[in-house]
Amino acid sequence: MKSTLLFCLALCTWITLWAQAGPLPSTSGFTNAASFGFSPNATGLENMQALQKAVDQGGTIQVSTPGTYKLAGTVYIGSNTSLQFGNGVFIQKVNERGDFSHVLINKGAKTKTFDQNITVEGLHIIVNGMDVRKFVEAYGLHGQLAFFYVKDLKIERFRCLDLGKAQYGIHVCTFEDLIIDDVIIKGQKDGVHLGRGKRFTIRNGVFQTFDDAIALNAHDYATGNPELGWIENGVIENCHD
Repeated sequence: MKSTLLFCLALCTWITLWAQAGPLPSTSGFTNAASFGFSPNATGLENMQALQKAVDQGGTIQVSTPGTYKLAGTVYIGSNTSLQFGNGVFIQKVNERGDFSHVLINKGAKTKTFDQNITVEGLHIIVNGMDVRKFVEAYGLHGQLAFFYVKDLKIERFRCLDLGKAQYGIHVCTFEDLIIDDVIIKGQKDGVHLGRGKRFTIRNGVFQTFDDAIALNAHDYATGNPELGWIENGVIENCHD
């Protein structure tokens, strides 16, 4: 009887402490963007805010529910972050508060501060006619997917089939250690456009562009890259246009 009473007291104490502290942190190893409200049923502004909150957690962020997700503004990604989009997930640019250039850009681009250890996997962008050069974060940077001052960047399974005449598909400048693998890019502007940087691999790409499929332009027009310099130590393999 005494032991039963002690057990009940201990259990009540544990429940009280748990209630005060809140639920235990997730041990799943990733963050589901849906838990922040990122949804095919949400508006573009709601999705922009939700995905930004998810990405701000760092670590691995997943978008797994198939559907077309409206996006009405740029999302900023920081160091030590992996953003994974599942099969059947599409990100569609929409104008709900004005045009914007980048779907995704690193946080340090505006201040020329290096971000590192970033992975973007499975991103399929629908430009939806929003093809504009705003140059908000850095003059000369205008990829739909853009990075400026970045180290250890990996982009895998990127898709964009409706590039316009103004913006590149992927634009990376001032980088170290870049891997771009398994991309399909179609449209009217450069598929992949690199500015200055060193150590890169671009492989397994299918392109149908009316400009450069892959442009290595370390010395470019002022509107073509935010910084000039040299591109060093790169490999391009199994890419077709």
